Amino acid sequence: MSLLQLVFKQMRQRALATWLTLFSVTLGVALTISVLILQREASDLFAVKDYGFEVLIGPPKGSPLQLVLNTVYQLDVSPGNIPYQLYEDMSRKGPPPPGRPYYEPLVRIAIPIMVGDSYKGHRIIGTSPQMFGSDDEGKPALYQYVDAHGKTVMTPFQCRLDKWYEFAQGRDFAPRKFEAVLGSEVARKEHFNLYDFNLSLEENEKRGAVFQATHGVILHGGQQDIHKPKWRVVGVLKPTHTAYDSVLFIPYISLYAIEEHEIGLLEQKLRRDNYDPTAHTAQENQDWLAKEAIDPARLPMSMKRRFRLAGPVKPATSGPAAQEPVDELIHEAAAPAPKKEAAPAVGDEDEKAYTTIPPDDDFGDIVPDLPPSEWELSAIMIKARSSITAETLAYNFKVINNEATAVYPAFVMREFFDTFLNSVTWVLLIIAFLVTIVAGVGILVSIYNSISARSREIAILRALGATRRRVLTLICTEAGLIGLAGGILGFVVGHLCGIVESNILDYLEGKTISWWRVSPWEPVYLAGVVVLAVIAGLVPALKAYRTPVATHLVSS
Repeated sequence: MSLLQLVFKQMRQRALATWLTLFSVTLGVALTISVLILQREASDLFAVKDYGFEVLIGPPKGSPLQLVLNTVYQLDVSPGNIPYQLYEDMSRKGPPPPGRPYYEPLVRIAIPIMVGDSYKGHRIIGTSPQMFGSDDEGKPALYQYVDAHGKTVMTPFQCRLDKWYEFAQGRDFAPRKFEAVLGSEVARKEHFNLYDFNLSLEENEKRGAVFQATHGVILHGGQQDIHKPKWRVVGVLKPTHTAYDSVLFIPYISLYAIEEHEIGLLEQKLRRDNYDPTAHTAQENQDWLAKEAIDPARLPMSMKRRFRLAGPVKPATSGPAAQEPVDELIHEAAAPAPKKEAAPAVGDEDEKAYTTIPPDDDFGDIVPDLPPSEWELSAIMIKARSSITAETLAYNFKVINNEATAVYPAFVMREFFDTFLNSVTWVLLIIAFLVTIVAGVGILVSIYNSISARSREIAILRALGATRRRVLTLICTEAGLIGLAGGILGFVVGHLCGIVESNILDYLEGKTISWWRVSPWEPVYLAGVVVLAVIAGLVPALKAYRTPVATHLVSS
């Protein structure tokens, strides 16, 4: 009888112990293979490289990681604001006015981002219709793009490489109305419906087509400061498998129509200029407001009292003309307002920080009282014309223009995950290797116990002429075969688990992993499992090696 026949006969005689040992080895190997697959795919899976834009413009203060986490992943808090004029510069077509930089040769498309408010814990983002593929007139906003196959196509702004926002229901919001577009997840969780313009506002509120924003992000039942304006839901997006699925999108201009925001931005302006209106006369305050292109008549009542302007307002006697606005509508906002009725009483709930065109039309275009010169944004997403222009733009904000900073989100997140994720996967690998060692100990215990039960059989083999070396080889071969079979089964099961992981990640994140790929480390690991199994078999093999033939034959 050959050596392998003897081994298989011994394994069949103790089939239950053999299968249990084989099962433990399979589990250990499958766990390790799964972790190896995740470690190999981690950088592509978590350190996203396929953003729909190359550069993120944000405030000069704060870390690049904080900027990316807040803007792209809806985590952390905003590190600050940047001037709205910077967005005007980047979105302008044609030569800039004197004294302003020329970005058109570098920037293909610029998307404004304003954060800070929420609805039931879901973040609200102020942006422009261009994010969803429309310009301010409602026409398609497309740009030339070379896809992964080298084909030149016209595409809207992309949420990911070769993927753009698509509507499951409704349409894009108008740029200057209290309208909103919702991510798929927030629409589902909060049971939103599209606004029906044939019904009243009250009826739409009952059917979940209207919402009000909460100042800040309230996550744990804290006191809420709810803003007065009401946004109408006009569109719901298809799933993008990004953090934006849980976001409510509104026109960024509508955020400047909130009284609390208007006061906050003015407060920031006063601190930056070190100007205290209570330390100046009413006329000096009027002159300062005129210099800043702020219409005193449009100030909230609380600010009028602070500027000593609660009574009739005199025309300014000094200060340059108002800054030229970006379009006709904003020009009306910056121009002197028509005479209004007497200012509302203190605490009047009907006081607004905006007017509409036509006046008093709830569906009209919003004209914030705050002039564009005082507007600010949280960030700007930039789709550059090429990788070279993206580098030029980043260099500009690093060396020349200090009013903002430019970061590469892909680089920032890759660096973050290389720092933190790799350490986690190494911990998982160590745990997986420990499980493999435990499986090896299982082989040792199983065969050791079988040696005690097979001492008479081993003694007979020795009496029939089997040498000590042959007995040693027999036991080690049995252990090695268990390790080899368990390793192969574990390899297969580990990659099958990769299929499950890939499908789950595709559902949650819209990304898959290459579960079928075999990394160079996997064959090395399988060879190590077999060696470990043989080593585990050495202890019982040595016991069999030392088995005294005569003693066990007589005792039997």
